[in-house]
Amino acid sequence: MAVDPLIELRDVNKHFGELHVLQDINLTVGRGEVVVVIGPSGSGKSTLCRAINRLETIESGEIVLDGQPLPDEGKPLARLRADVGMVFQSFNLFAHKTVLQNVSLGQVKVRGRRKEDAEKRSRELLDRVGVADQADKYPAQLSGGQQQRVAIARALAMEPKAMLFDEPTSALDPEMINEVLEVMKQLAREGMTMIVVTHEMGFARSAANRVVFMADGRIVEDRTPDEFFTNPTSDRAKDFLSKILKH
Repeated sequence: MAVDPLIELRDVNKHFGELHVLQDINLTVGRGEVVVVIGPSGSGKSTLCRAINRLETIESGEIVLDGQPLPDEGKPLARLRADVGMVFQSFNLFAHKTVLQNVSLGQVKVRGRRKEDAEKRSRELLDRVGVADQADKYPAQLSGGQQQRVAIARALAMEPKAMLFDEPTSALDPEMINEVLEVMKQLAREGMTMIVVTHEMGFARSAANRVVFMADGRIVEDRTPDEFFTNPTSDRAKDFLSKILKH
């Protein structure tokens, strides 16, 4: 168990109609831990990720962030979402705003920073993710890899306690995947608490503290990358790895 729990899911259940997408999920993520969630399509990975900042509601169970249960709505929920950065498969940037404006907006609106301070912080973060020279462009003028790095900078600008990544590289061309993973590895090295849903097994091996393997809405294995990749215990995981590691 994590020594200093930051995110806790306790007996979490969720249905989409007849489909039981999350079945009695128990997961604890400690402060500074990087947990990579993998598994076949439809196993509930993205739903799990989205439930942590209430983009998906749950039917039963409890989700606790930094000792506080997830709020239902209103201002407390907005604050929670500021505390938990989210990076999606699609970049979700505002097309009509520049890169700098995209990264600054939440700082001003949610965190109450002055525009000049927000812009200064935004430029520092854009530099950190390697796109400082793109600050005055619009998202459509950037490559997919650059847009995703802007999305990461935007999430970091809120100074979140944790970051959720929902398949952040799956919409990218192969040559752009590494530039995004490199930024994520750097965050991991700096001690950011991260939950990452991904198909990138190399990232899972090199950056994760733990690999959580999901199938059919359940957590089947929760182990160190080394244990999971060299000696999976469940047939589901063995089958999944044999298919994925052939490529």
